[in-house]
Amino acid sequence: MAIDRLIEWIKNYRFSVSNPPIVSLEGLFSLLLLVILSLVAVFFHLIRIYFNAPVDFSMDWNLFLSWIPLIAAFIGNSLTKRYGHIPITLILISLFWLVFFPNAPYMITDLAHLAVDYHRDLTWHDTIMLFFYAEVSLFNGLVSLYWIHQAWRQVFSRRTSTIMFFACLPLAGFGVYLGRVRRMNSWDVIHQEPSFIIDHVLDSLSDRTAWVFSVEIAAILGILYLVLWAIIRFRVRYTKKH
Repeated sequence: MAIDRLIEWIKNYRFSVSNPPIVSLEGLFSLLLLVILSLVAVFFHLIRIYFNAPVDFSMDWNLFLSWIPLIAAFIGNSLTKRYGHIPITLILISLFWLVFFPNAPYMITDLAHLAVDYHRDLTWHDTIMLFFYAEVSLFNGLVSLYWIHQAWRQVFSRRTSTIMFFACLPLAGFGVYLGRVRRMNSWDVIHQEPSFIIDHVLDSLSDRTAWVFSVEIAAILGILYLVLWAIIRFRVRYTKKH
């Protein structure tokens, strides 16, 4: 029957392209999963709004900011897969990515806003909600780090890409410090005078807290990235004994 032939054709059909696509299905699938996680985080916030009128929407804004380096890394990785050796383009994308990358681990520091009252239901809801926001934001940051690292490895030498990778971790921690303690943000690069940024950076270098932020955030990102890399790369191959 015609329906049986159609079903058989669908089962045996294999989709292929002559050239690598600019946007891969694997990348889109990852983005879809992260969108779902972000929507779940917003759902937690909607519950909070329903039970308590005063709401701080900075969490949603910070979650949005964590998507900027993710999209930048996605574009950089997709372009390098499609067009190969594009060092200038990748450097520009990487600089843009680095400016916004600290927004991903920044949400860890939002846990400092927790007010502890063990007999109040909203205390536990806020704890779970803030943790989930921070977790999703970290996922965004780690996936963006993986994509941009893959792009570096395709365009630059292994040594150069490794140096860039390890350098961006403490720089991200330093960016978190500038955001939380110095109250700076990524947009300052655009609308603030260079002297304003340089003064804050130089002053921060003499602050012990800035070094603690940088080292500990770098350690967290490095460890979590190692776990992510191991999960993605780990393969088990079985061989048959003859």
